[in-house]
Amino acid sequence: MHVNSLSASPSSPPAPTRHARDPYAVILASGPEDGGKRATLALAAACTAQAMDLDTIVFLLGDGAHWAYDGHAEQVHAAGFPALADLIDSFVEGGGQLLLCSACDGICTLPGARRGDVRVRGLASLLSHTVGGSTVTF
Repeated sequence: MHVNSLSASPSSPPAPTRHARDPYAVILASGPEDGGKRATLALAAACTAQAMDLDTIVFLLGDGAHWAYDGHAEQVHAAGFPALADLIDSFVEGGGQLLLCSACDGICTLPGARRGDVRVRGLASLLSHTVGGSTVTF
């Protein structure tokens, strides 16, 4: 008897659902305490993931919520990297999403005017995006 490896038997588990592009999440939980170095690395990683055609989000939580507000990223330019504000602009212009933890909005950092390109979302948004994908935390 010849069995075709492409046909599924009734007892076969369903094929895993694949996203059009593999999901990737960069979690930024660091604030300004290191002069923005980890934030710069996080956004550089996010831009790199985008260039690799990964469906990339940056999720800001805890002290990382600092970067969701106007004027904070503009003060950072780590040696050897583009300015943090430029990395954020490149990421967003490339279709990336900046998501701010809803529990952290205005709580984990001093309140201020939120950047126009930041969307407030719950942790469920982060978790649903990373199912079957990859995550890196800074």
